[in-house]
Amino acid sequence: MILETFTKQPREKLDYDVLYEDWLPDTDQIDAGKSTVTADKPGLNVTFTVTGKVVKVWISGGANKTTYKVTLTIETDDGRVKQDEFIVKVKDY
Repeated sequence: MILETFTKQPREKLDYDVLYEDWLPDTDQIDAGKSTVTADKPGLNVTFTVTGKVVKVWISGGANKTTYKVTLTIETDDGRVKQDEFIVKVKDY
């Protein structure tokens, strides 16, 4: 599912929170070691951290006038797998 579309400049480093509280039962947790966050093409730097049921995605770089799809594949301790995506448009103003 495409969550949202964001626009950033090439030199910006921004963070985006993806909340999984409504999806995940209280008895399950996100397994950061099994989860991934990736960009669909090179040039966009993507890292993430997990705090409770929130995935914080850090985005930097990217080529001007390029659109990237960032995919989160979240796995939990109980074996649930959820995949979400958002779009990042890089534009130098």
